[in-house]
Amino acid sequence: MTRFGIIGGGLMGHGIAVALAQAGHRVVVYDADPATLASLDERMVRALERCDLPPGDVGLVTARVTAAETLAELVPLVDTVIEAVPERLDIKQQVLEALEAKIPAVLPVWSNTSVLSLTEVAKGMRHPQRLVGVHWWNPPYLVPLVEVAPGAETDHRFVQEACDALNGMGKTTVRLHRDVPGFIGNRLQFALVREALHLLEQEVCDPATIDTVMRSSLGLRWAAVGPMENADFIGLDLTRNILDALAPHLSAAVTFPALDKPLSAGRRGRASGAGLLTWPAGRNEEVAQRLDNGIRRNLALP
Repeated sequence: MTRFGIIGGGLMGHGIAVALAQAGHRVVVYDADPATLASLDERMVRALERCDLPPGDVGLVTARVTAAETLAELVPLVDTVIEAVPERLDIKQQVLEALEAKIPAVLPVWSNTSVLSLTEVAKGMRHPQRLVGVHWWNPPYLVPLVEVAPGAETDHRFVQEACDALNGMGKTTVRLHRDVPGFIGNRLQFALVREALHLLEQEVCDPATIDTVMRSSLGLRWAAVGPMENADFIGLDLTRNILDALAPHLSAAVTFPALDKPLSAGRRGRASGAGLLTWPAGRNEEVAQRLDNGIRRNLALP
């Protein structure tokens, strides 16, 4: 059993804590916001309910997680520290600087950055060799994939130790050969999002149509056969012919009017009641339940 410390108890931090505790590990969570810490137990219980954990087992899992009111209180209780603070480079660097002032040089540190360069995150660290990019997918207690990557100065021993720990939890780990912003998953995901926004800007269709196409075709196929396997399956010659015909028409945009227009009107998405789509009362809960059900259904595939 490894004792994990998590800095940041928000969306990802509390979810990672649940995943670790489910695997039998002890976890200590610190957050600078007292309200976030105060709601930690309640949010973990809701997460475990989403996992369909028997009610009698919920308390056994949450008992493995405790809250620390200060960073200094967390440090002596853990063997590995996970940084799960907001996705801003300056905040992550400040947190790591404060952490390094309190921990020994050999203590592993995992960063849950999802889009930032780990090499940039490590700048300013006194011991950057111990920082590993460990990107959990939301919700961490349901999605099995964890992407693991080194920074430019990471000692690969720490990368291997992270992979071993995650594999021991039953996670599906992928190990990147080198640091790249966005790891693999987010680069693929947002390449698709960019093309979807391009279709909106070109007035090819409306947002709901894009979601229908994804959910009723590609979403069904990609859960079973990935794009590289599919390229081989249909033939690399056909794949090349399709790309030759299509690639010149795909978006390479770095500006996104289809997002800027609703944002300038105060339509931020679910939280504001409207974005690219409308979010009437009850839609939030319906989408969350559909997402959970979809993940479980896909995990049940042979």
